[in-house]
Amino acid sequence: MAVQVGEEEVPVPPQYKPQQLYDFRNAPDETRGFKVGVTKYGKQGTKRKLEEYAEQVEREQEEMEEADGEAAAAAAVAATRAAKRAKHNVLGAGKASGRADWKVPGQRAATLRNPKLSTSWEKKMAVKAEEAAYKERKREALAARKEAAAEARRRKEEAKKRKEEARAKAAVVTRVSSATAKRMMKSKKGRKLLRTGDAP
Repeated sequence: MAVQVGEEEVPVPPQYKPQQLYDFRNAPDETRGFKVGVTKYGKQGTKRKLEEYAEQVEREQEEMEEADGEAAAAAAVAATRAAKRAKHNVLGAGKASGRADWKVPGQRAATLRNPKLSTSWEKKMAVKAEEAAYKERKREALAARKEAAAEARRRKEEAKKRKEEARAKAAVVTRVSSATAKRMMKSKKGRKLLRTGDAP
């Protein structure tokens, strides 16, 4: 199989299958609204009108411009508030010359400080009292926990002691002769069973 291209013949492989050709030269270039395909019922969906789409675009642009204007106004108000900050007392600080203003009244260093950075005495005492109360509660909780653990340990030891006494009281005791005792001492099991006791 061969295809005529101009004056030459171009060979075509045998597995080649000709495809359907589409002509896009007359296809529209403008926006056609939302792309709508075939619905599940097999009907072609309605397309959005270009006029409605243009109106929506204009409406969204107007909303964006209004939002930008409001943001700019808010930024201007914030800048104005920042510019109206309280000025600190800097009288006598950073003089240009020692001769000028020779008898300027002296100011304490505390007046040159930002008052917002300092804390009142009442607030400091309240924080201190709160910290002391927290430490006291923590100390009491630790003491209660230690006491509960000691009580549990004491009860456990008492129960263990009572159990040992009951086991010793319920044990079956058999007297053995010295020869039997020597024979029992030869094995580990016998040594476990063997116990010395006072004769009555």
